[in-house]
Amino acid sequence: MDKGKLSTSANLLRVSTLGITFVLCTFAGLGLGLLLNKYLPLGDWVIIVGLFFGIIAGYVTVFEDLKALSRGQQKPPSP
Repeated sequence: MDKGKLSTSANLLRVSTLGITFVLCTFAGLGLGLLLNKYLPLGDWVIIVGLFFGIIAGYVTVFEDLKALSRGQQKPPSP
């Protein structure tokens, strides 16, 4: 199998998982906010803060993965 095709297929797989990663980070933040609100009754603002942190974590993860993906596609200079 051609190494270039394998690399392209692997990159396509990484890109296809970005949406799932973003949604999972968002729900994880929301879940942590709900758990904190249940066990430490601090108010409903904890849920909103947890959701906000989950969304931020999702964006950071997506941007880091896209940056690593674009860095990996560049060919190294030949000696």
